[in-house]
Amino acid sequence: MNDLYMNNPLIHRDRRLGKSDSEWVRSFASEDLKPLIVCRGPIRKEAMDVFDEMGMSHYGILLSEKDSIVYANALAPELRKLTDSTRVHRVPDYSGASKEERVERINQITQIAHDNGYDSIFAGYGFMAEDEEFVASIEKAGLKFIGPNSRTQADAGKKDEAKRTALQVGVSVTPGINNVTARTLVKKYASRDKLLGLVKEHGIAVDAKVLEDKKLSLEDLADKILYASYEKGLDLYTIDELSAQVEIEVIAMFKEYPQSRIRLKAIGGGGGKGQRILGASLLPLKNATEKQIKEAAAETPTLVREILNEVKANGVGDNKNVLVELNIEQTRHNEIQLLGNGEWCVSLGGRDCSLQMHEQKLLEISVTQESLALAIESAKKAGKKAEVKALESDLKV
Repeated sequence: MNDLYMNNPLIHRDRRLGKSDSEWVRSFASEDLKPLIVCRGPIRKEAMDVFDEMGMSHYGILLSEKDSIVYANALAPELRKLTDSTRVHRVPDYSGASKEERVERINQITQIAHDNGYDSIFAGYGFMAEDEEFVASIEKAGLKFIGPNSRTQADAGKKDEAKRTALQVGVSVTPGINNVTARTLVKKYASRDKLLGLVKEHGIAVDAKVLEDKKLSLEDLADKILYASYEKGLDLYTIDELSAQVEIEVIAMFKEYPQSRIRLKAIGGGGGKGQRILGASLLPLKNATEKQIKEAAAETPTLVREILNEVKANGVGDNKNVLVELNIEQTRHNEIQLLGNGEWCVSLGGRDCSLQMHEQKLLEISVTQESLALAIESAKKAGKKAEVKALESDLKV
């Protein structure tokens, strides 16, 4: 089974670009790169395989207390492959449970890199790899980040900013609310004068032109004030107040889109983190009553807290905005990857990730009937009767 995977020429090949006949291709050679891998799961193993194929001889991995990597009678593939224990670095967690722990963990990661001769950081895809603050800290420490730099990530913005940009240029987006924090603040300070008073009271640095623009809606003004408050490390609303406003928006969307579920989504993070869906009880109801709608929305505050905790956005001064979106029940997930440097851009192609999106964990651990049959044959030749029995049982299932 492993041989079929490891010897598949469509997956594995010599990736040492320094051997290319093309000077342009050779300019991308990475044999001298020394990365520290700070992601977990199959992506970590995949990165190790690719780095080996690219000719990188010195890379390391983080090992978190929360990693499911050590088993009673076996080691995970990463530890079987990386036998040099000096390149396995233990940390309590990758990102910390609070804002303070998060800063501490970032500093720990950069220190591990400096102390062990790594010159770059690979954070996989999503979550930490999409964290502008994390990437900026890596850059400030004099390390390379394998992925979009902090400026690019800042320009791309969070999910709420991306939706607003799309709407401004006429691109269709999933129906929903993208400024619930601004609505929370406007509910608390329900006039322009009160919002301006808030700025003065806390000494929040907001552009004077913004404050003087009377054409700016209250929600847009609130957004500007909120972004400035994050820079100052202030909370202008409580999580309870935010949760209450999200619940109001959820109830309104249940009424606007009957027989639908609502998805709550953190604006940061990635990798599937920070998302919750509610409203399953309303799917079969053509004319849900007010009571039924309120009951379906009642778990909203709990889910908001879960989301913020999951993406580590529950600290003072964190941007706690949450998208409230219509859940599209039948979807396809297509990804398009682009590579550029500001002067040129090439497409690396696209792929349909729909099956992975819906059944990712199953795909990560699933095996084919053919590979099981080959494994059974191999075990029989080796005289491993117990293994044969177990594998044959799996094949029947």
